[in-house]
Amino acid sequence: MPQGFTDVSGMRFDETEEQKILLEQVDRVCKELRPIEDRCYLEHRQNDEVRKRFGSAHLLGLPISKEYGDGQGVDMVTYALALQRIGREGTCVRTFFSGHVSLGMLTVQKYGDAEQKSRYLTLGTRGEKVMAFGLTEPGAGSDPASLSTSFEEKDGGFVIDGRKMWISNGSIADSVIVFAYPKGRKEGMCAFIVDAESDGFSASPIENKMGLYSSDTAEILLEGCRVDKGSMLGIPGKGLSVAYSALMGGRLSVAAGCVGVTQDCLDEAAQYSSIRVQHGKPIAKHQLVQRHIGIIAVNLEAARWLTLYAASLYQRHLEDRTDMTLRAQADIAISKAKLFAAKASFDAANRAVQVFGANGYSIENRPARHLVDTRVCQIYEGTNEILEQKIAVSVLGKDFESYS
Repeated sequence: MPQGFTDVSGMRFDETEEQKILLEQVDRVCKELRPIEDRCYLEHRQNDEVRKRFGSAHLLGLPISKEYGDGQGVDMVTYALALQRIGREGTCVRTFFSGHVSLGMLTVQKYGDAEQKSRYLTLGTRGEKVMAFGLTEPGAGSDPASLSTSFEEKDGGFVIDGRKMWISNGSIADSVIVFAYPKGRKEGMCAFIVDAESDGFSASPIENKMGLYSSDTAEILLEGCRVDKGSMLGIPGKGLSVAYSALMGGRLSVAAGCVGVTQDCLDEAAQYSSIRVQHGKPIAKHQLVQRHIGIIAVNLEAARWLTLYAASLYQRHLEDRTDMTLRAQADIAISKAKLFAAKASFDAANRAVQVFGANGYSIENRPARHLVDTRVCQIYEGTNEILEQKIAVSVLGKDFESYS
């Protein structure tokens, strides 16, 4: 038998005993959190219990090394499985993890020095401190290279000026990874870890959002914000590489969370249609309702395995960061997973609302929440259009880059 076929046939699709134990712990916290999240969502207020409950269960540091606080040191596939379960509780809950863990702590773990890792990861894994990721600006979204936030060296440290927008966890974060160019230049971007207590730092929640009512989204102002020399994250002038690398982890977390949303939409549509009676029988017996459920189920499986495959490649990249070919493969696989899963979750929510009929139009029911919340999943961490172009260029070659 050819060796290549043997390798493929050896793939495992079941969870290990260790993963099952961990996912049972995640499931327990999620079940405790659901009624709290329901109330917070309907009252349009930040759900502080996400950090507290997962922190007390030692589950905030899943992919962080055991060297730091409550770090569990799990691989990316296991972390993705956990995020799939967390995603069933809604995009608001998962967004906290994306900002704090995937974009925040994982980036510090990957690029931070010993002091930064000890300081931020130890407290972050315990939920004693919250992190956020400050890349997007009012005029710089899909094109992070165009950001206008700047810094200059002064008095043995740095002074940062700028404005960040649409920052998840932004107004509840104790520290934010901020990206800026040297003042007067458009090259040499740098990354900094900025503590919220720094002089010149302020953050305010963004109101009147379309959804994400129990998740914090903020505007951050840096007005002569002073940080010390030790705040720079990674190699000077290589901040754009830090940003792009961090977005790989962020996109993977969105993909995994969207798988969870799709699963919840399937569960809700199946349960509701089995008890809702019209024309003398449960609507689950109507073929057009069955079509909605069947499509959700197929998209769920496709999104799940795209995401887990991407997670496996990302894990291999983290284990060998010198292999640029592997990094590119992981980057594209994550982009595909995020693009497909985000679309699938929104479609699943839309179909679940249709199955619920008029009742689906109320945010007292979960499909309506998923519908408004997953809309942003097609925007943040890379819009659908940007990811489609990125994937196309991976097929056509760099000569066909849109922005070269």
